[in-house]
Amino acid sequence: MEDATHSIMDLAISEKRLEPYKKEARKHPGVEAADLYRWNTLFSGVAVTQISFVEMSVRNAMDKELILWARANGYDDWLGKTPQPEWFEGHETAPLSQAPPLIEELLGADQIGKLWYSCRRVYRIWEKNSNHHKHGQYPNRHDAFSHLMFGGWQRLLGPTDFKSKDPAVLKRAAAARQLWKEALYKAFPEMTHSKVNDQQRVKLLLDIDRIRRLRNRVSHGENVLSIQTDLYLDKMLAVLSAIDPYISDWVMDQTGRTYRTVAKLKYYPELLQSYQQNDPLPSSQEIVAYELTSSGSYSGEEVIEAQLKNSQSHGGRTFMTVGKPPDSTNKPQPREILLVDAGGKKAAVGEIVAYGYGNNAQPPKGYEPPAYEKRYQKRKAWFAVRNLYEVDCQGGRVIGYQTKDGQKVPGCFTGQVTMRYVCHD
Repeated sequence: MEDATHSIMDLAISEKRLEPYKKEARKHPGVEAADLYRWNTLFSGVAVTQISFVEMSVRNAMDKELILWARANGYDDWLGKTPQPEWFEGHETAPLSQAPPLIEELLGADQIGKLWYSCRRVYRIWEKNSNHHKHGQYPNRHDAFSHLMFGGWQRLLGPTDFKSKDPAVLKRAAAARQLWKEALYKAFPEMTHSKVNDQQRVKLLLDIDRIRRLRNRVSHGENVLSIQTDLYLDKMLAVLSAIDPYISDWVMDQTGRTYRTVAKLKYYPELLQSYQQNDPLPSSQEIVAYELTSSGSYSGEEVIEAQLKNSQSHGGRTFMTVGKPPDSTNKPQPREILLVDAGGKKAAVGEIVAYGYGNNAQPPKGYEPPAYEKRYQKRKAWFAVRNLYEVDCQGGRVIGYQTKDGQKVPGCFTGQVTMRYVCHD
């Protein structure tokens, strides 16, 4: 049967396309290229659905504030004035705009006109089909709004080329700062708390850019075997929580749990098949969480930053010691570690490769501590951590994480706690 599967795959998929799956499969005994290709296809479908909720939430939140802003500045709509019915019926090619200059600067002077021309093409399709639910109607601003792609909404937050000296890029960046200050910061109240801060715009822009790039990759069936799936999910939850934490929780219930479960099953083809057949899967993932105080020479924020940099410079690997070992009595072995500084301003999550006890901790091969760790020898526990990445703290909590009794992190901390994913499982 295995040979038959390979034969079919060889006919259906080119050797070049299959090569990365074969290469990855060779690293994992018992896993075939066909298994990884199936996982990639299934995960991509789940990711597209998850990202669609993010896109809809972002555009609705931004649109609401842009409408109010445009009207307050004397415009009918930030999308320009809706054309008259005869325009949709005719062949007039005169440029359409009448949108605020900031919008034209960020989207491009002709982009609004292109949206309306797309609506005119759609109108003609409606008219040719008497069974269409919009037959006999003219497009409105909501139709134009729906034609603006995710990349267009990102453009309203500014360019990502922060080092560019190009005058056009600099002009767009200035326009984005102004639009954020005048309107768009209100679309993300849980991030801004009614205070304008351009660093928040930049962070949001980078998160949305990362999510959009993933959307493009999974939409085109690209290989996503090497991505950090949890990192992307955390970014999605952070963007949604910036709008409203209830939206984040709701989306997690709709598709986030499926996203996370499928992501975990990359190298477990039998479990993946069981999941596809609706067999229940146990949820035994445990996370050990540490609150890092400023009682020593370094603040918790500085320790986390040092660990992140050490991980980046050592191929995603880092090593740390702590004063209190994880409480694993009668509990599943912890698989991940969550670090939060006492002020709740910085947090990071990583995979636990190994952990142990004792004062003379020796890093496993390939796992080196950052410089500050070398001063401390008398620690009670150590962790070898892989793929450490920063997660978002908003309003004194870490997005997506709760203890088993439902308390938010880091408010729940009394030193070290062990917890399960709740909203983030």
